[in-house]
Amino acid sequence: MKKLTRTLLAGAGLTGAMAATNRALQNTPLPTNALGGTRRPWNWRGHEIFATEAGEGSLVILVHGISVGASSYEYRNLFGRLVRRHRVVAFDFVGCGLSDKPRLAYSAEPFVEMIVDAVQAMGAESAAVVASSLGAAFAIRSAARAHGRIERLAVICPSGLSGTLDSGPRGAQAALPALIRSPILGETMFNALASKPSIRWFLRHRVYADPARVTAEIVDHYYAVTHQPGARFVPAAFVGGALDCDVARDLPFLGMPMLVLWGERAPAVAPRSHADEFVRLTTDARLVTFANSGLLPHEEEPEAVAEALEAFLQTRVPEPT
Repeated sequence: MKKLTRTLLAGAGLTGAMAATNRALQNTPLPTNALGGTRRPWNWRGHEIFATEAGEGSLVILVHGISVGASSYEYRNLFGRLVRRHRVVAFDFVGCGLSDKPRLAYSAEPFVEMIVDAVQAMGAESAAVVASSLGAAFAIRSAARAHGRIERLAVICPSGLSGTLDSGPRGAQAALPALIRSPILGETMFNALASKPSIRWFLRHRVYADPARVTAEIVDHYYAVTHQPGARFVPAAFVGGALDCDVARDLPFLGMPMLVLWGERAPAVAPRSHADEFVRLTTDARLVTFANSGLLPHEEEPEAVAEALEAFLQTRVPEPT
C-alpha cells in the first residue's frame, strides 16, 4: 500500500510540475504584427481572425503556410512591396498566429472555406491570392470552388500532390494527434517539440536555403507563436494527416492564370522538381524560380518575388469564352 501511495504521489507531483511548466510557457510574450497596416475586424463563424490591410488598388490576399505560423510574420518582407500598387490584405487561419485558437476537429475544409470567405469579407468582387506551402494547396482548392471570385493565383512552393488524402493516416500517425491534444501530457510533449533548438534546426534544415538567415529574432517569433494557449491543435491535425489536401484533382479545373514560385535550393521535402508537376497539371500556369531561396523565397529574395508577382498581376486576364 505504501509503495502504491508513493507511486501515486510521484505521478501527481510530475503532473503538477508539467502543468506548472505549461502555464509558465503560456506567458511567453505574444508575437507582434510585423506587417503594419490597419487591423481589420473579421469574425469568421464566431472566431476572431487576425487581418491587416494597407494600400490602394486591386485586392491581393496573402495566405500563410501552416508550418511557418502566421501571415503577420511570414509576409513581412513582401507586404510593404506589394502595397505600393495594390490593396493588400493578410489574414491568419483560425487556430494560427494572432487569431483565436479553439479546440476544433481541424481539417483542410475550414481553411479552404476561409479563403473563399475572405474575398467576400474584404469587400471585393474578385481578388488575386498569393499563398505558400500547405496554405497554397488550400488556395488551389478554394480557387477551383470560388466561381470567378479568385481571378489570379500565385502559389509559393505549394504542397498537396502527395496523394495522402486518399490513403489516410495510419498507425502512430493517427494516434499522435490525440496525444498532442490531451490537456497536460499533450501540451508538455508539444512544448518539448517546439523548443527553440528544435525550431532553429527545422528552419535551418527544412525551410531556408541559407542557415545563417535563421536569426534569433526569427526563432523567437516562431517560439512565441507556438506557445500561445491552443496553438498545438492545428499542428496536431497537421501531424496526423488531417490537413492533407491532394490538389491533383483540382488543378486541371482552375479557371484563372496561376503563377508557381519556387526556390532552387528547396530541401528534399519539397524539391524544385515538384514545381514542374504543378505547371503540367494546370491549363494556364507559368513557373519562376529563385536561385538563392529554399521554401520561403518571399522571405529570402522578397524584391525578386515582388517583381515576379507584379509582372503576373499586371498581365491581362483573358475574357471567359
